[in-house]
Amino acid sequence: MKSTKTRKMVMIAILSALGMILNLIEIPYPFAPWLNFDLSEIVVLSAVSTMGVVPAVFVCICKFLASVLFKGPVGPIAIGQITSLIASLSICMMYYLLKKVLHFKKSWVNYAVNMFLTMLTFAFIMYIINYLFVTPTYLMNKPTWYTQLPFNVDIMAFNSQYGSNIAIPSILNFLSPYAQAIFIIYFPFNFLKGIICAVVYSFVRPIEKNYTLE
Repeated sequence: MKSTKTRKMVMIAILSALGMILNLIEIPYPFAPWLNFDLSEIVVLSAVSTMGVVPAVFVCICKFLASVLFKGPVGPIAIGQITSLIASLSICMMYYLLKKVLHFKKSWVNYAVNMFLTMLTFAFIMYIINYLFVTPTYLMNKPTWYTQLPFNVDIMAFNSQYGSNIAIPSILNFLSPYAQAIFIIYFPFNFLKGIICAVVYSFVRPIEKNYTLE
């Protein structure tokens, strides 16, 4: 028992350090130049698979603390790291819960469906928190809810500020201009980021069988 606990602590430390390294390797998102892909969520998926949900949550928290320590707070109240922590926790919990309820005969189908639903949920959660709090906080440079914005924000404001050329598809016309902007920027970005992490992680999974501690 003691040996298993020690091995878990070592694995948490290793995965947290690896997550920090992967967090530093950023790939620009071509449609919104202020956003970057990173593969740090791979360590969260690995932690869930090899150790279970509780150690995986510790990995998420350690990854968050390491980022604040080595990169410094990103944005007011370290909102960049807080957003990343919420992202990691949402992926952690959804992946774990779906592993328990999905029982297809073929393992690759289980994995594909789990990843699709996990990353879809993750992207939706990130849309909601960006809409409610994260984007207003960045815009005002202080903790701000969307209802406290003193000006109107739409996709033209983002395009003007960052030199991007993002268009709003007509299917989103039922949303407000602000909601349209947040959705078209952050939902595709986070969903694509999640799918990229899932594809890369699929090559890591066969190696994990020798390190499972759950």
